[in-house]
Amino acid sequence: MNELFVIGLLIIIGYSAGLLLEKAGIPKIIGYILTGIVFSPYSFEFVPESILKSSSPLIDTCLGFIIFEVGGSLKWSKLKNYKKQLLNILLFESLTTYILIITVFVAAGYVFAGLFTIDPLWVFILAILLAPMGAPTDPTATFAIMHEYSAKGELSNTIIEVAALDDAMGVFLFSLSTSVAFILAGNGDSSIIMSSIKAFYTIAGALGLGVLVGWITRIISNILQTSNEGQWIVILAAFIIFTFGLSSMLGLDKILTMMAFGAYTTNFNEQQETIFKIIERYTEELIVLFFFILSGLHLDITAIPDAVYLIGIFVVARLLGKYFGARTGAYLGGAPKEVQRCIGGGLLPQGGIVIGLALMISQEPAFNIISDTLLATVMGSAVINEIIGPFSAKAALTKAGEI
Repeated sequence: MNELFVIGLLIIIGYSAGLLLEKAGIPKIIGYILTGIVFSPYSFEFVPESILKSSSPLIDTCLGFIIFEVGGSLKWSKLKNYKKQLLNILLFESLTTYILIITVFVAAGYVFAGLFTIDPLWVFILAILLAPMGAPTDPTATFAIMHEYSAKGELSNTIIEVAALDDAMGVFLFSLSTSVAFILAGNGDSSIIMSSIKAFYTIAGALGLGVLVGWITRIISNILQTSNEGQWIVILAAFIIFTFGLSSMLGLDKILTMMAFGAYTTNFNEQQETIFKIIERYTEELIVLFFFILSGLHLDITAIPDAVYLIGIFVVARLLGKYFGARTGAYLGGAPKEVQRCIGGGLLPQGGIVIGLALMISQEPAFNIISDTLLATVMGSAVINEIIGPFSAKAALTKAGEI
């Protein structure tokens, strides 16, 4: 079956489903995600499995645009007024989630030993490898909801800024966890050093590359005296695709790279207003549509039955950690009452990066005993969180009076 025909058909169906759900008061990206899941090769054989590989460059391009725009929301003139608030929320929501997942999984392994077919040490290793998967928030879903409903206000700003920053926290916690897991699995002390070096390279290199490309884009646009919107669309598309690809080749965190690119642009490029208005006006609707339909295609719902109890434990522990951790951080950071009450609901979406981290672990021979269980748990929770996340984000923004 022709792959362009399939993608075109999915776009028609997904967009129609999104419009119908929007009329019913449901976020339209739910329609996009569900379309992808329903027509996924894991669900039915209508869509060939080869489409997963062939559509990956298109997903990466869409993700690059979305994360660049998320980075564009990190304007220093806004951030400096909320730095204590953001730091407290970031630390409490990520660390509370991390600690709670470990605690709940270890307790479940002790109380309900029948859930696991592995000994207690491997239950603990599984817990510390799953814990960092709960920290990152998928900023693409939250950002799409905000734009769909034109949400504006302190809660909107806080949610998107925390969501943009906690990928870095997730990568850091992942490095810490894998270092401990390597030692517990009996792979020697060198692993902790190598993991730390790799984490530093992944994060620092990504930030450095994003800033460098932002600076080059600014210089080139000034030399060429870029003024009209058509020229900017070409320049932005070229540099976003190039930067995403280069960061992948160099083994850097692609999300942090694109975020740094967008953050540099919004803070230092003299034409930043023109740049982000062009993206919002001409590409945003189509990019979001493509991204969530194609992302849905990659979600494997067949992984859910084999690990349903573990998925349930992970989803509930993450939800409680995010909700109460974010509220505590907002309270200690002196955030407004609306932010304290509603911030947790906007941080539930989960996607891309956690699946990537889980795949990295599954390919590590040291963790063969638990790799299938870990991957099934992460994939299943990603499906659930990607569906409930937009609902919770909309509810939080509505409760705060920003929709």
